[in-house]
Amino acid sequence: MHHTRFTLPADNQPGGQPNQFCPNCGHPVAEGDTFCENCGYNLKTATPEAHTATAQPKTPTPQRSQRRPMTKKTKRWGWGLSIIILLLVIFGIWGNHYYSRQATLNRVVTHLRTGKNLTTSVTTNSSALKLTNSSMKPLSRYYQQHPKALATLKAELENGGVSSDETLTYGQNGHHLLFFPKYQLTVNPVRPTITTNHKDTVIKLDGKKIATANSDYYSKKLPAMVPGQYTLASNGTVSGHQITNKASYHITTNATYDLSLKTISVTFKTLANSTVYLNGKKLGVADSSGLLTMKDEPWSQDMKAYATYKVGHSLIKTKTANLTESDDGYDVALNYPGLIDKDTADDLISDVFSMVDDLANEGDDDDSVTSDDDSSLPDYFMDGTSNSQYQELVKMAEGYYKDDDVDSVDMDITVKDVAPGTDESSLVTYTVKYTFYHDDDEHIQVYAYTATVKPDSDNDSGNTNKITKISAAQKISDTSKSSDDD
Repeated sequence: MHHTRFTLPADNQPGGQPNQFCPNCGHPVAEGDTFCENCGYNLKTATPEAHTATAQPKTPTPQRSQRRPMTKKTKRWGWGLSIIILLLVIFGIWGNHYYSRQATLNRVVTHLRTGKNLTTSVTTNSSALKLTNSSMKPLSRYYQQHPKALATLKAELENGGVSSDETLTYGQNGHHLLFFPKYQLTVNPVRPTITTNHKDTVIKLDGKKIATANSDYYSKKLPAMVPGQYTLASNGTVSGHQITNKASYHITTNATYDLSLKTISVTFKTLANSTVYLNGKKLGVADSSGLLTMKDEPWSQDMKAYATYKVGHSLIKTKTANLTESDDGYDVALNYPGLIDKDTADDLISDVFSMVDDLANEGDDDDSVTSDDDSSLPDYFMDGTSNSQYQELVKMAEGYYKDDDVDSVDMDITVKDVAPGTDESSLVTYTVKYTFYHDDDEHIQVYAYTATVKPDSDNDSGNTNKITKISAAQKISDTSKSSDDD
C-alpha cells in the first residue's frame, strides 16, 4: 500500500521548505517523527485524506462547559437541608417566646392557681428541702384561697424578682437546651417551731402526726418546709377533757407557734339576734340583749370571731375580733361598721321631730329652728336642704301649720330597733304618734318608719350621724276621740 507523504511545501516558507504538522492537533513535527510529541498521535498511521491539504496548525475548538442536571439524590439532600433550616428557625422563635421571662412566670402563676405541675420551673437553694408536688401544695393552697395575694405576688416577681416576705425569688438559672434562658421560681424554706404544754400531746401537721410531746414544756423545730398555708393541731387530755388546738396558719417565717391546750370563756356583745362565728364556724345566736356566752372553748393562738345579721337579702358582717388569752372571762364586742347604738338613734330622731313639731305649730323658718345643741334641721340630713326626705318633712309640717282645721299637733317618737345596713349604715326603725287637735276632737295616728343613717365625718356641724333617707310610712293605727271625753 502506498502512503502519501504528509509534508507539503508551505507557500510562505522561504526556500520552499515544507512544514510538517500533526494531522491530529496541528502541532509542528519533524519529518522523521513517528509520534506527535504534543498529543502522541501515531504519524505513521495517518490516512492519505488527512494529508491532501496543506497542513496548517489546528486551532482547538473551545468546548462550552455544560452543567450536569441534579440527580434525585442531590435534590432530596437539598430539600432536607432547607426543611432543617426552616425547623431550626421556627424552633428558635418558639423557644425564645416559650422560655422567656414573662411566659415562664405566667406558667408558674397558673400552676400555683390550679395546683397542677407545681414543681415545673421551680427550684430551691436548700439541700434540706425536697420539692415535690405534695410539698408545694401548701403554697398553692394559700394562693388558691387568696387570689388577690397571687396577683400581688406576680407583680412583685415581675418588677423586683422577689416576694414581699422574701420567701420566693424569680430569675434566670442556667439555660434550656443550651440556647434559651432558664427562668425559675426559687423557694426559700422556712423552719417554724411548735410548742405545747402537756405531756403526751399529739402534734399534727396537715393531718399527719409529726411528734408526741414528752414533757409539759415541749418544743420542736420542724424540718425545712415550703412557705404556705398549713393546719397545725395538738390533741390531748386536760382535766379529764379531750381538747384539740387546731388552726390554719400562713407560715412564711421561722416563727414559733403555740399549740398549748387551754380553754377560754368570753361573752360576745353584739346586735340582738346576730349569728356569731368562731374561726368561720357557727357558734350560736345572740339573745335579745345581743349577748352570747362562749364557755371553755379550747384556746388556740389564731382565734377569730365575727357576727352577721341579715337585712332583707343582704348579709351584714361585723369587724373581725382577734381573741387573746387576756380576753378570758371578759366581754368582747362585735361591732357592725357604722352602726349607732339605740340611745344615739333615739337622740337623733327625737331632735329631728322636735324641730318638725315646732315648724308645724309655730311656722318658723326651718333654718331658724334649732335643737338643744344649736343644730338646725338641715344639719341632720345628708346634703342638707337638698335632701328629698328633709324637704318632705318640711312640706308636711308647713301643711299642718297652714291647715285651718288643725289647732295644733304633737309628735311623739319611739325608737323600736337599730339594725346594720349596707355600706356601713344604720337602719333605725321608729314610730311617730301624731295627735291632731281640732275644735271638738283629737285625731290620733301612729306611723312606722325606717331611717337610713350614715356617719358623716366631713361636716361643719356637731352631728356625726346624718339621715340619708326615710322609708315610706306604714300606718299602725288611726283613731279619733271627742274633746268631751277628757
